[in-house]
Amino acid sequence: MFEHFFKPITRWAIIFSLLSWICLMAACSPAKDEPGKDMASPDLLSDQCENMIGEPRVEQVSEHVWLAIGYDLASVILIHTPDGNIIVDTGMSPSRAEIIKKALAEKAPHGRVRAIIYTHSHIDHVGGASVWKEPDTRIWASKNFLDNLFKQYALFGPIETIRGKRQFGEDVSEKELPCSAIGRKANVQAALESGLRLPTDTFSGRHTLNIGGLEIELTEAHGETSDHLFVWIPADKTLLAADNFYRAFPNLYTIRGTESRPVDAWIKALDAMRRKEAEHLVPQHTTPIHGKKEIADALTHYRDAIQWVRDDVVRRANNGEDLNAIAENIKLPAHLAGSAYTRELYGQVDWSAKGIYTGALGWFDGRAEALYPLAVKDAAQREIHLMGGPDKVLKLSEQAGKDGDFRWAIHLLTKLKDSDLQNGKTQKDIDTKLADHYENLASDIANTNGRGYLLQTAYELRNGFSKPKNARLSEDVVAGIPLDKIFAIMATKLIADKAMDVHESVLFVFPREKRQFVITVRKGVAEVVEGDALPGTPEPLAEVTMDELTFRKVATKLTSAAAAVASGKVKIKGSKLGYLKFMSRFQR
Repeated sequence: MFEHFFKPITRWAIIFSLLSWICLMAACSPAKDEPGKDMASPDLLSDQCENMIGEPRVEQVSEHVWLAIGYDLASVILIHTPDGNIIVDTGMSPSRAEIIKKALAEKAPHGRVRAIIYTHSHIDHVGGASVWKEPDTRIWASKNFLDNLFKQYALFGPIETIRGKRQFGEDVSEKELPCSAIGRKANVQAALESGLRLPTDTFSGRHTLNIGGLEIELTEAHGETSDHLFVWIPADKTLLAADNFYRAFPNLYTIRGTESRPVDAWIKALDAMRRKEAEHLVPQHTTPIHGKKEIADALTHYRDAIQWVRDDVVRRANNGEDLNAIAENIKLPAHLAGSAYTRELYGQVDWSAKGIYTGALGWFDGRAEALYPLAVKDAAQREIHLMGGPDKVLKLSEQAGKDGDFRWAIHLLTKLKDSDLQNGKTQKDIDTKLADHYENLASDIANTNGRGYLLQTAYELRNGFSKPKNARLSEDVVAGIPLDKIFAIMATKLIADKAMDVHESVLFVFPREKRQFVITVRKGVAEVVEGDALPGTPEPLAEVTMDELTFRKVATKLTSAAAAVASGKVKIKGSKLGYLKFMSRFQR
């Protein structure tokens, strides 16, 4: 009696099963890395380089303001007054700053450089200062400048330089990486020949300069950095936004490495700029914008994009999504994703989401399996065996490359490298294949930081890694480094292997500043204490008295400890040999 009822159900069940199987197979099949699928189209990069940066040139923005754009990663701005010029940011290096100075001299009004304004402490804005500074030039910055400078470039300076070199594609040709999305392709090595000069004047909140009768307002506006400011020229209705706005999605997290950027403060800074109702908006990267309405729209879209990502991270985290799920699923809404001001050509939404999440909640995203994972090598070896062994994995990676599934090919090869189960294959063979896949993947990526990192990594896999040189600092800069910063860095420079059986201390005395520091090396740890030694500290091997500049020069390699002692600038009470041996346990 139920025969006619079951037959159609059976037919539909079979059809449904077939459709499910087809869908499952499609889902399990490797998907090719399609341009524009989840990344900005590479065609946008050409447009960005040509129209948002363009050829090197000098433009007059408003009555008092000239812009030198396209010469360097960051632009240089000249403000002219009847009593001289003000330079806003100075370029990344003396070599590029010299070219910019000559170009401005040909187009902009001449005048002595009355002041330099640093919008923030990133090297692409301050590294060319020696070219512009004259004997009586004042250098203005926000009160947080020095702290942010040394925090950014001192403690993790070596690794940030390496990652910065990759981010900007140091050895990548301009054909493969025609610009940095926000400016001319950076030259990290040139930046290490630093022309940085420290500020002569700092302020907090707001400060107004009056030079030649022209008022120039400086306003603290944290965002890309915690020492950021913007410049407002009321007479011209001209706003100099620095790096809190440029024509690309902002770098809320940078892959070269940094602390989480203050997103809430960045939104407030953009709102403060919106209140100015500017008629000319000049970013320190990319081209100016003119017209009150267009500027209002640009700043509004920009701040809304930042808030959207911030809010969506919060919503998703509170809904229990883990870090990877948030990064994979978060997208800008159509009206913001389609804006010319928020294209993901420099910053990227998923990177930003991860930065916001880890900055607020830390590395643990609630997944219990993340608490006690297998060691990376152990897990990789087991997975390689499950996939059929190293030869099978190599074949799978080769097929993935032929299929255009470059991310899967990279995943397989890096898993093989992690396992250390190359099975007779040389590391060079695997690195060459990886380099091929990085290059192929990069060809479909318009974000210049991601593209540069992939291409530079491929270059290093083929040609070997070249460690960047140390920055060469002037005595002027060295003299301004706070003593506590030097000692904090010095603690991390202990060569632990040389000090595992050591328990010694040295007292450093600086009479002019009336300060003293005790460094105790205890079984591979360097303890730094300002003032009196802690209980349990052994009697100092030596009491070392010197002026602050001599110590700073020893710490930054401008001179050696032995040379400083020989010069008579260092007075040692106790064991001179003990002091020199103590210092030999530290990298400088």
